[in-house]
Formats: sequence, C-alpha cells, structure tokens
Amino acid sequence: MKMNLFDFLMFVFTFLIALGVIRSIRVKNKFAIAFGLVSLAVFLFADGLIIYYATKGV
Repeated sequence: MKMNLFDFLMFVFTFLIALGVIRSIRVKNKFAIAFGLVSLAVFLFADGLIIYYATKGV
C-alpha cells in the first residue's frame, strides 16, 4: 500500500491537535483539553491503522 496525500494530512493534523492540547493545558481550559484529548485519541488510532496497513502490505 502506498502512502497518499490523505495519509500525510492525517499525520499533520494529529501533530496540530497535539500542539492544541498542549496549549490548552497551559491555559487550563478544561473543555478544550477534553475535546482535544478525545480528538487526539481518534487521530492516533487512525494513524495506527494507517501504519499497520502500510507495513502489512495489504
């Protein structure tokens, strides 16, 4: 399986969400922290699936 633009954008968005969570923690905005952590968990799971299927060679 070759990497395409969508896969690359998923990694970029994951990085941006992680930066947002860090900034929310500094400001101590509880809603933003919770929303960011849920979003980060979903994107990390999706990134894991991308890496799994990219290395599996399906």
